[in-house]
Amino acid sequence: MNSLLDVLAIKECHTAEVKCANCDKSSRHSSYCFQCCAFWCDECIIAHNLIKANKEHRVLALKDFEDQDIEDVLKRPVFCQQKHHEKEELKFFCNNCDVAICNLCVATIHDGHAKIVLEEAASERKTQVKSLIETRKKNIEHKKNVIADLERQCKQIEARGNAVKRDIHKFAENMISLIETKKKEMLNKADKQIRESLGCVRTQQCEVNRRVKLLETAVEKTETLLKRYTNAEIAQTDKSLNMLLPDDVRDVGKQAASDLEGLRQFRFKENKTLLDSLHSDGIGSFQTFVTNTCAHQSTAEGKGISEARVGLELNFLLTTRNAEGEQCYNQRDCVNVEIKNQQGHDCATEVRLKDEKDGSHKVRYFLKDTGKCQVSVKVNEEHIRGSPFPLKPKLRQFRHVLSFGQQGSSVGMLCHPYGVAVNERDEIAVTEISNHRVQVFSSDGTYLRSFGRKGDKQGELNWPTGIAFDKNKRSIVVDSNNNRVQLFNEQGEYLSQFGGKGNLDHQLRDPLGLSVDRNENIIVADKGNKVIKTFSPSGQFLYKLGEGEGEGEGFNSPFHCIQYDKYLIVSDGGENCIKVFDINGNFLYKFGNKGEMDGELNSPGFLSVNKAGHLMVCDTNNHRVQVFELSGRFVTKFGKIGSGPGKFKGPISTAVLSDGRIVVADWSNNRIQIFDRLYSIMDIKTLLDNLHEEVSCSVCMTTFTDPKILPCLHTFCLHCLNGILRTSGRHDIFACPECRKEVQVPSSGNLNDLPTNFCINSLLDVLAIKECHTAGVKCANCDKSSRHSSYCFQCCAFWCEECIIAHNLIKANKEH
Repeated sequence: MNSLLDVLAIKECHTAEVKCANCDKSSRHSSYCFQCCAFWCDECIIAHNLIKANKEHRVLALKDFEDQDIEDVLKRPVFCQQKHHEKEELKFFCNNCDVAICNLCVATIHDGHAKIVLEEAASERKTQVKSLIETRKKNIEHKKNVIADLERQCKQIEARGNAVKRDIHKFAENMISLIETKKKEMLNKADKQIRESLGCVRTQQCEVNRRVKLLETAVEKTETLLKRYTNAEIAQTDKSLNMLLPDDVRDVGKQAASDLEGLRQFRFKENKTLLDSLHSDGIGSFQTFVTNTCAHQSTAEGKGISEARVGLELNFLLTTRNAEGEQCYNQRDCVNVEIKNQQGHDCATEVRLKDEKDGSHKVRYFLKDTGKCQVSVKVNEEHIRGSPFPLKPKLRQFRHVLSFGQQGSSVGMLCHPYGVAVNERDEIAVTEISNHRVQVFSSDGTYLRSFGRKGDKQGELNWPTGIAFDKNKRSIVVDSNNNRVQLFNEQGEYLSQFGGKGNLDHQLRDPLGLSVDRNENIIVADKGNKVIKTFSPSGQFLYKLGEGEGEGEGFNSPFHCIQYDKYLIVSDGGENCIKVFDINGNFLYKFGNKGEMDGELNSPGFLSVNKAGHLMVCDTNNHRVQVFELSGRFVTKFGKIGSGPGKFKGPISTAVLSDGRIVVADWSNNRIQIFDRLYSIMDIKTLLDNLHEEVSCSVCMTTFTDPKILPCLHTFCLHCLNGILRTSGRHDIFACPECRKEVQVPSSGNLNDLPTNFCINSLLDVLAIKECHTAGVKCANCDKSSRHSSYCFQCCAFWCEECIIAHNLIKANKEH
C-alpha cells in the first residue's frame, strides 16, 4: 500500500507537492531514492548523495520517471520489522516460524531453524496460490453454471406454466365452444319443436274456425226455421235436430282442446350429471410431481425418427434418462409424440405409445404424408435430445410377397374371388362368385374354414360379392343374385338377412359392394337401383344416396361405397370415376375419367384406405391398383396385366392387414395376392442405404440373430421369441409382438423349429460384406473372425483365408 502511495505521489508530482522525508518540506521538484524508498527535496538530495553509505543508492528525479521506473517502485524491497533490524531487507523465510526474515534474524532469533531463500519460498507460495485460484475459478465457473441452470429452470418453469395456462385456456375454450354448439343445437331443436307445435296449433285453430263458422251457419239457419215454422213443424223437428246441429261440430272444441294438451307438453331437461361432475371434478385436475427425468438427456433411436416409408408401420424407442444420462423411470412422466407436416397438420395415423415401465417407451405409427414433416418427442412438455426430428418420407412402392389359391372348387382353391375383408385377427375372408361360398384364410394363406353353398335358402348364396366384418365379429355378405344381404357369426353360421328384389327402400336389385361405417351401419351399393343405401346393424333401412339431380349427385353404376373420416366415397363403374360426399350425403367433388393413364380409370371396383390414409382403387379393366390422396391426387400404382407374381387379370377388391400389407382379389387369375414394400433393381441403393434398419429386430431393436419367421410373416430373433414365450405363461402358444396374432409353438416345443427367414440372413450377409473393412467376419468353419475372408455363393457362408483353401480342395465344391 505504501508503494502505491508513492506511485500516486510520483504521478501527481506536476500538480501536487511531495513531502521530503528528511526536512518535511513539500516541493514539486523532488527525487526518489529506490533504496531509501523515500522522497528527497532538491536541497536534501545533495546531502543524501554525499553520504558514503548511500553511494550505491539509485536516485531519480520525479520528472524523469517512466513506466519501468514505476514498476520498480512497486517492487521495492521489504524491510524487517524487528527492533534494530528496520534497515535490513527481508531475504529468507523461516519454515519453522512461517515468517520472512532478514540477515540479522538468521544469526539471532531464528538460529538453528530451517530456512530457505525468500524467492524460493515465494515461488512455492505462488504455486499454491495459483492452484487455489484455479480451484476457486472452477468453483466460480461451477456456481455460474448452477446459476445459469437455475435461470434456465426459472425460464422452463415460466414456459411450462404458460403452456399449462394455455392448455387450461384451450381446454376451457373448447368446452365453452362445445357447450355453445350444444346450446345452439338445443335451441334449434326448441325452435323446430316450437314451429311444429305452432303449426299444429295453427292448423287446429283453422279447423276450429272452420267448424265454428259451420256451427254459426247451422245456428243461424235453425233460428230462421224457428221463426218460420209453425208449432206443428217445430214439434216434428226432433229427428232432424242432429242434421241441423251435428255432434262432430258441437264436440270439435273438446277434441281440439284435447289435441292441444298433448302439443303443449315439451320442456328442457337439464343434464344434472354433467353439471354435478363439473362442480365436483372441475374442468380437469392440476397435478404437481417430482421427477429426476431430464428431457434433454432422454434419447430416441430407430428408423421412425429418420427416414420413413409412407403407409408402412414405423417405430422407434424412447428412453427417459436422468441428469447423469442414466436410464430412469417415473410413472408420472408425461410422454408426448406428435408427427406434423410443415403446415402443422398431423401426418401420421395410429400413433401408439407403449410404456415398458422401465424408462423405455416403444412408439409405433403409420406415416400418411409424402411432404416434409418432423417427429416431436417431449417428456414433461420439454423436447428430448435432438427433438424435433426431421423426417424424409419416401413414397411407398409395392412388391408381391405372397399368393395363394388356384382355380378349383376344393377346399383352399378359388374360382373367381370377388370380395375380400380382414378381421381383427388378420384373417382374410374371400367371396367366390362361381363357387357361391366364403372361404377364410390366415394372413399366410393357410385355409381355415368356409361357409355357404349355392341356393336361395337361409345361409345359401348365389353370386356372393361384397363382404365386411363388424365389431360384433359378424360376417356380412352381399348375396347378389338373391338380391339380399346375409349376416353370419364368426363360425359362418346364419344369423339373419335383409333386402329382397325390388325398388322399394328396403329392397335391392343386383347389389355389389358392402362396407360398415363408424356407427356399425351397413352401406350397400344397390347397383340395379343406382343408389347407395344405408341400413342399421339389424337391417332396417335408414337412408339412401344418389337420387339428387345436381351434377355428380346421381350414379350410373355404383360399385362400392366406404366411409372414411368425414367422407363417403363411391366408385361409379359406369362413369369411370370416384365421387366424394360429406357425411350428410352432400356431393363435394369427383375425380377420374375413362382411360389408362395415371389417375384415369376403367371400371373402378372396390375401394379401401391404407394405413397412410390413401385411397386404393381397383382399376379393374386396366388390371392395376391405383393409389390416390383423398383429394383425388394420384400417388402411385402397382400391377399390370398378366398371370405372374404381382400381375393381375381383373383385380376387383382390396383389404389392408394390420401391419399395412395389401390383400388383392385377383379375379380372373383365381388367386389372392399380398403386397408389401418394394425394393426393385433400380431401388437397390435405397436398400443398401437402409440396410441397418432392414435387419433390425423390432423387439430388441438390434441386428437380427437367428431370424425366425412366424405364420403371420413377421420376423424376430430366436432369443426374443424365447423370451416372449417364457413371459407368456403358456408353453404351447404365444402372441406375435407385432400383430398380436396367436402363434402355435412347434410340436417339438422348440421355437428353433420355426422357419428361418433366409431373406433376412441374406441381408445380414450383405451387411457383413459392406462392413468387412471395419469389422471382422466370422468363418463358418472355424468360427474365427477375420477381415480377410471370402464368401461362397453356393454355401452361402464366409470362409477365412485358411479354411477357404480346404474348402476349394474338396471335390464336391469344385463348381462353387
